[in-house]
Amino acid sequence: CSSGAAEQERREQEEREEEERLKKAKEESRLEDARAMLESAGEPPAGSKGVARMRFAFPNGKKVDRRFHSVDTIETVRSFLIVHFHEQGIEMKNFGLSTNFPRKAFNEEEGKLTLEEAGLAPQAVIMVQDLDS
Repeated sequence: CSSGAAEQERREQEEREEEERLKKAKEESRLEDARAMLESAGEPPAGSKGVARMRFAFPNGKKVDRRFHSVDTIETVRSFLIVHFHEQGIEMKNFGLSTNFPRKAFNEEEGKLTLEEAGLAPQAVIMVQDLDS
């Protein structure tokens, strides 16, 4: 009877390992997608036309500035943050974006909105919230 229990435990361990592998693969592909989107968009030079200047305010008080094209989408901004978090070693997988004036939250559903349509051009301060904390 004890060999049945050992077999069951081994199977459960394999399932946990497989879940971990899938989770890791999903995160890596999310990062690759984000990098590809950023590379295709590129950061516009300062002073060029149609630029949206973003200042990101993080939960830890840090701030990061970056320029985007005003026709870039909220999704492009999210991609920038995914890559930024990875490069800085910040563990923030599930995050929200919002502005204070006017108070507005940007969810994944608004991902296709351009920064102009979202009212974030020519400049905006974006609060980044860690939704898992």
